This record gives sequence, C-alpha cells and structure tokens, in this order.
Amino acid sequence: MWPPGDKLDIMARAGQDFCYAVRLLLKSPVVSCVAVLSLALGIGANTAIFGVINALILRSLPIPNPQQLVRIGAIDPKHPEHERGISLAMFHEIQQHATVFSNVFVWTGGGMLNIEANGAKYPGTVDGASGDYFSALGVRPLIGRFLSRDDAPLDGRPSAQVAVLSYGCWQQRFGGNLHALGKALRVDDIPVTVVGVTPPDFHGLLIDNSPAATIPIGFSHRELKYRESMWYSFFGRLKPGVSISQARAQIQVLWPGILKASVPEIWRGPQRSKFFLLRPDIESAARGNSYLRKKLEKPLTILMALVGAVLLIACVNLANLLLARVAARQHEFGVRVAMGAGRWALVRMLLTEALLLSCAGAALGLLMARWTARYLLGSIWTGYVPLALDPSPDARVVAFSVALAIFTALLFGIIPAWRTSRSDPAMLLGQSARTTGGRSGRFSRAVIAAQVALSLVLLFGATLFVRTLQNLRNVDLGYRRDHLLLVQLFPQPGRDKIPNRVSYFHELAERMSQLPGVQSVSYLHMGPTNGFEYKVPVSTSAGTPVNAVEEWAGPGFFQMIGMSVLAGRDFTWRDDERAPRAAIVSESLASVLFPKQNPIGQVINIGAEPQHQGLRIVGVVNSASLWKFDDRNPLAVYHALMQEPTYNQARLLIRTLRDPMTVAHSAEQTLASLGYQSSLRSESIEKWTDDALTLQRMIALLASGFSLLALLLAAVGLYGVMSYAVTRRTAEMGVRMALGAMPSDVLSMVLREVLLLIIVGIGIAIPIAFASGKLISGMLFGVSPADPATTLVSACILLAVATLAGFLPARRASRVDPMVALRYE
Repeated sequence: MWPPGDKLDIMARAGQDFCYAVRLLLKSPVVSCVAVLSLALGIGANTAIFGVINALILRSLPIPNPQQLVRIGAIDPKHPEHERGISLAMFHEIQQHATVFSNVFVWTGGGMLNIEANGAKYPGTVDGASGDYFSALGVRPLIGRFLSRDDAPLDGRPSAQVAVLSYGCWQQRFGGNLHALGKALRVDDIPVTVVGVTPPDFHGLLIDNSPAATIPIGFSHRELKYRESMWYSFFGRLKPGVSISQARAQIQVLWPGILKASVPEIWRGPQRSKFFLLRPDIESAARGNSYLRKKLEKPLTILMALVGAVLLIACVNLANLLLARVAARQHEFGVRVAMGAGRWALVRMLLTEALLLSCAGAALGLLMARWTARYLLGSIWTGYVPLALDPSPDARVVAFSVALAIFTALLFGIIPAWRTSRSDPAMLLGQSARTTGGRSGRFSRAVIAAQVALSLVLLFGATLFVRTLQNLRNVDLGYRRDHLLLVQLFPQPGRDKIPNRVSYFHELAERMSQLPGVQSVSYLHMGPTNGFEYKVPVSTSAGTPVNAVEEWAGPGFFQMIGMSVLAGRDFTWRDDERAPRAAIVSESLASVLFPKQNPIGQVINIGAEPQHQGLRIVGVVNSASLWKFDDRNPLAVYHALMQEPTYNQARLLIRTLRDPMTVAHSAEQTLASLGYQSSLRSESIEKWTDDALTLQRMIALLASGFSLLALLLAAVGLYGVMSYAVTRRTAEMGVRMALGAMPSDVLSMVLREVLLLIIVGIGIAIPIAFASGKLISGMLFGVSPADPATTLVSACILLAVATLAGFLPARRASRVDPMVALRYE
C-alpha cells in the first residue's frame, strides 16, 4: 500500500500526463482524428461482432440460475445430427422416475397460428407449454398469473382455455392496459382468456423471436391424441448441486425402461425396432433455443478473425506513426532527461498519449457497434415475425470494449515507449528531429511486410467469399426460377381441416390457372429454397438404406417448375388417397438404388412410417437443388402430395407470363374466396432465392469491406514509412545526384525497396492464406480454398495498390534538387 501522499503525487503526475497528451494531440488535429477514426473502425467492428456473439451464443436466458436448465432429446445413433423430441408418454416416465430434477416441463415453440385480438386478425407465433413451464423457469408475471398444472393436466382431461401474453403483444394489441386480464383472445378460432403478461425481458425459450402468447399444451385437444407424437421439447431444472453429467448418468440408467413403457402399441416391425435404438441426449439449455445460432456460429468466428486482423493493421500503423513522432521529439526528450525526468516518466507520458487515442476510438467505436450489430442481425433475419434478439451492449460487451482499448493502446504504444526508455540521454540531447538512427527504420519495414502479408490473407479470403456468392447466384439449380410466384398457404381461423381435400386443391388450381397472366399451377410441401433438407432412409427390399431428401409434390409439379421427367410420368390428380401409393425419384437416387435396372415400377420403402412402405416408383426426374444451393445433385424422393391427408399447409407455385408480383394480389384474393386458406406470404422465387443468400451476401460484403480497409491501412502505412525514409535520406540522395545519379536511378532505388517489402509480405502470406482457406472450406461453393486464380488476383491487386503507395514518395525523392539536398541537415 502506498502512503496517502504518494497516492496524491501519482494522481497529480497522471493528471499532468493526461493534460499534456490532450494538448499534444490537439496540436495536430488532422493526424489525431485519423488515428481516432482508424481505432474506432477497428474497435467498433470488433465490438459489433462480439455483441452479436454475446447476444446469440454467450448470453444466458434472463431467468434465475440458468445453468440449472437442461434439455433432453432422443437421437438415432445412425443419424446423430437429427435430434428428435420426445412423446408425452416418455415425459411422464421421466417425470415419475428421475430424481435429479426439481421441476420438468414440455414445450412446443414457434408455431404459426391465427390470432384474433380486439377484432384484429393476424398470424403470429404461439408457444405451447405444460403447467410447470413458468414456475420451472423461475419467471414472475408482470401482471396476472402464469399457467398452472391444472391448466395443462396432460392426462387426457381437457386443458384450460387460457393464454399468457408476451409483453410486446400486450403493448401492441391491448395498449398496455391492465384491463387486458380476463379479455378474450381467439387462437385458431378457439376462444382463450388472458390470465397474465410476461415481463419485458422474457421472450420465451426461443431467443430469436418473441411469441405473441403462451397457451397450455392440448388446449384444442389435438396434440394429446397421439402417443407416438415425438415432437415435444423436454426441459428440466436440475436440483441444486446436481451436475449435467450426473443427470446424464441417471437418464442413461432409466432409458431402457422409459422406452419399454412408452413405445406406441400400434408400431410394429422396423418402426418399433428403430424406436428402441434411440438414445438420450442431455445438454445445457441455459442459452435457450435459436435457429440463428447454428447458422451463424462459424461465420461469426470468421468475421471476428477478419475484424481482429483489421484492428491489428490499424495498431501497426499507429505504432509507426508514434515512432515517427518519437523520432521528431528526441531533442525534447533529451531536454526532459537533462532536467531530471526519469525513463519511467517518458514511458508513462507516451503510454498516456496512446491510451487517450485508444479510449477515444473505443468510445466512438462503441456507439458505432450498437447500430452495426442491430443492422447485421436485422439483415440476416428473414423470419415471418420480427426479430426479438437484442444485441445492445451490456456489461460484458462494454468490458470487452474497454479491454480492447487497453490492449490496443499497449499494442501500438509500447514499442515507441520501449525505444525511448532504452535510448542514451546524451544521444537524445544531441539529436535533432532529422538525425535519428536506423533501427526504427528497419523495424518499420518489418512491420510493413507483416501488414502486407495480413492484407493479402484478408483479400484472399474476401475474394473466395465473393466468388462463392457469384457461384451460388449463377448455379444451375435444375429448375427455372424466372416468372415463378410462391404463395405460402395458411389456414383461415377454424379451417385447419379441409373436407374433400383433393377436390379443394383441384378447384384452387383451376381458379388460379384462369387468372390473367398465369401459365400453370402446382404445389410443393417444403421447398423450394427453404435452406433445409429433411432426409430419410430409402431402401429396396434387398438393398442397403440410402439417405435421401423427402418431399411432397402436387400434380404436374415437375413440368410446371421446369424439371425434366426422364422416365415414367409426373404426378396427376388421380394420385389421391384412394390410389396406390406412388413415388418419383431423382436421377441421382435412381442410379444409387437401381444402378443397372429400370427404376420404373420398382418398390421402395421410405422411412419407418407404415404408410410409406411399399411405394411404387412411377417416374424419374432430373436432380434439382430445390432446398439448398450448395447441394448440386441431391438424392431425392417425392411423394404425391394429394395422398397425404394432413398436409394442407403446402406452398402454392404459380408460373406466370410476366412479373410474378403483378399476379400476387389477385392470387391471394382467389385463395381467400374459397374460405379455407389465406396467404401467409407471397413472393417471387427470385426474391426467395435472394433472401436465401442473405448470409452469404453479408459475409462477402463484410469480408470485402474489411479487406479493402486493411488494404488501405497497409497502403497508408507503406506510404508513411517510405515518406519518412525518403525525408531522412534526403542528404544521401542529394550526394548521389551530385555525383551523377539520374532521377530514374533514385526512383528505381526507392521502388526496389518498396517491391522488396511487398514480395516478402506476399511470400509470408501465401502459405497462411492457403491454411486459412482450409478453415473456411465448409463455407465455400464452387471454388477451392487453394485456388490459384484467387491467389493471383489477390496478389496483383495488393501489388498494384502497394506499388502506387510506394511510388509517390519515390517520385518525390527523384525530384530532389541536389543543392537543396546537400544543405539539408
């Protein structure tokens, strides 16, 4: 501990250093502003990306002790990437026998339903939950009450028709009125009573968006009818002191009994055997569920590395700037030492100046990061409802920004301070601004070579991402995207079941075909361009199962969308619920299942559902990327959509003769006039395609921007170092020219130094670029991580920019007047 007097003395000296640093920076406002802006860009970009990572990956749910919350699912060991939910029978078994949980509940989130509030009808997301949902999470209602076990008994008794509103829905639909409690709300045309409102910071377990309401599971008596329904999400809160590994061990012991007690009685043969192969999967649920998390986890890591490299280049430039300023102040430092200043005083003064620059840049960067993080997430999100995820800076983000400011200050300030502290006081006193030694010049050149290398690595990565985006945009998906309108069908309130379903869809297609500008109409269940492939095992009677994408297509779909029927036929309206089950396979799947046979008429089994066994192949079509851009030849099997009585929320596809959006309004009116369905969203396929590439476009844009910024910083650094070197060697160049050297000789001499720095940097960068390319190979499409053309283009761009930056001081050196140069100090 320091005595109080020493503390005051230290604080006084620190204050003096701060005031002097402010005055010094204000004397050169242009240089200071450029330094602060460079740091603001670097620190702001890092803080923005970290803010998104914090909101999406690091931040826990706003509930007490979130680390105690776990999720239990069931996985097939043969396909561990596809985790399944559990059935209510399995939930009851775990609830009765597991002793590691203080509370358990089941939840179904993110379902789009029809909502009617205060006379207004709109589609919105509604969560379903068992009675212990809110109590297990430890959330308290803002007003009213939450769900209870009596509201959702899960034992066959009817659930209570009540709802808990989200804070956003309460504000938007009820104006934040306390009298909303007890008001009626209709969910899928079923009346429910508002009993409570959640607090503002609670958005449910799905952090991407906030549900309009939470209702009891089984409120409409639909969900609880099927024992084999395995799409419920199971959550439990661990008892205090119980770890996830202990819970995992207990569930492993109980699992065989859970499966035996909960297997659906109607399941037989392969379906029953597959059920008993399921294994439990227990993981922490402290961060909630998120669709965006898995999608963005790796891209955010790549972007964080990119912005970190940009900040490093900015720090290197500032280190060179401070070295030049230190060189210009050597005489001043000598005077200070002669008057009694210690080495630590000089170091402290220089570090204070660096810290002041860094803190100013961090403060400005934090303001930029708040807007940038929101824009980044908002640009990527393409959901039906607004994004609820809030990337606003919290204590963790602010602490990150402060730590980054201190780190950058040390990074670009320690080298000048260290050089000053090691200098001989007598030499300092005897030197002027133009007679410094050459060690700093050698150090600056080494740093510039490193900058060039780092810039080339960033430019190489950005070029790979840009070429990936171009390849995805230009890829032949196997069908025609032009003049194609997609209408997402959604049931009108109380009309989720359609009598005479095939007749309804036939009439809808006929009416749509009669609209002006419409050429043909059909249906598809999941695709196109939804970004997800649902794969199931497809097998013959004697062959090994092959995983293929499963899809349901309407009559005439393949002809309408522009795919080729290579053998057999397309689906027709005769392929309905009364007809024998039919299937159409892609050319790629047919070649795997029947390499030397005619696939038409062959029988296949799809998945484990009884109704999908023994399907006869009636057609073979070309392999088309209907779901994901980066899967060029997917193995695919298509069911007849009209043979699936429960698949009503399909996608209506309309081939038009002109701009698809000119038909959208009349198509929506025609759809609504039939009284069963309405349009959740109508878009052209080209717009859907553009939305599907949002992430790739954002990565290419950011990577290009950051690489160009790095290139600019490296060019500025190279220009500064060479300009300083030319200034220091003015007398030498005057002597050379006085002895007969031509201006072209001086120009080539300086340019040789520049080219040497660039070549050394490129030589360092190429192996690093190839290594980093392998790390991002999973995000590339149609281009190799070690693509020679990309390397050559990146190197040429860097060489041109860097040569231009070095040419300007070289040209100035070649124009030196020998007489002026000889009189130069």
